[in-house]
Amino acid sequence: MDATGEETVTAAVTVPQAVFLLALDDETGRPLVDRSALAQVLSAAGLVELIMLGRLRIAGPAGAESGVDADAKPGTFVAVGQPLDPAGADADLEALVETAVGRKPDSAVKLIVGFGGPKSEATKLKEGIAEEFVDAGVLGHEEKKFLGGTFSERWPRGENAQLEDSIQAEARALLTGEVEPRETDRVAAALALLHAVRVLPRVFPDLDRASISKRAEELIDSAAVAGELGKMIREAQLVMMTTVATLVITTRD
Repeated sequence: MDATGEETVTAAVTVPQAVFLLALDDETGRPLVDRSALAQVLSAAGLVELIMLGRLRIAGPAGAESGVDADAKPGTFVAVGQPLDPAGADADLEALVETAVGRKPDSAVKLIVGFGGPKSEATKLKEGIAEEFVDAGVLGHEEKKFLGGTFSERWPRGENAQLEDSIQAEARALLTGEVEPRETDRVAAALALLHAVRVLPRVFPDLDRASISKRAEELIDSAAVAGELGKMIREAQLVMMTTVATLVITTRD
């Protein structure tokens, strides 16, 4: 419920989907972060989603775990649960599991990002999300090519932009404190990850920069993303903050 006591309606999206929609400029349809930052934040979001789905977990201290974690190194990913449908909408997420298992979150993010080419897992994840939204009419798609390669893409608002509006409204309510995050809150997790690439002030330019930064930190420590999710987000933040040199696009085509 929001501050007025009215029940809020939450759209069903994955963490990477929420990240992608929030990272787009409403006017231009271009990402508000550069390709490197977007690849990293989507990769981290994919791992967070897999934790929420119960497909991955992070092994605890040595000697403190049993079962599937017994032989895992502390702090590394362990595969749990049943594989996601490799032919379904979650195929790009399931592809991250093999890369993540046995590795700590920072190493897993870096490997998923790779060199950023068309074959990288991060690129496939982004393209899968974008294609799904375009097919549903949530977004449009325009690209410019040179010598057969794409050098500029944008995803303007589509005819069915209600989903994007819903996610933005929920994100705004979380950042202003009008609502508190729910258990495994995907939009709250997306905001925490986007905070790592310092893009939230551009997504919500009318909100106070210091206030939303403080609130994003609070969201990470909330019950909704605490524990393994909070650990994953904290480690992903360190990766993104230390390896992305230019985080925000300063020029536009």
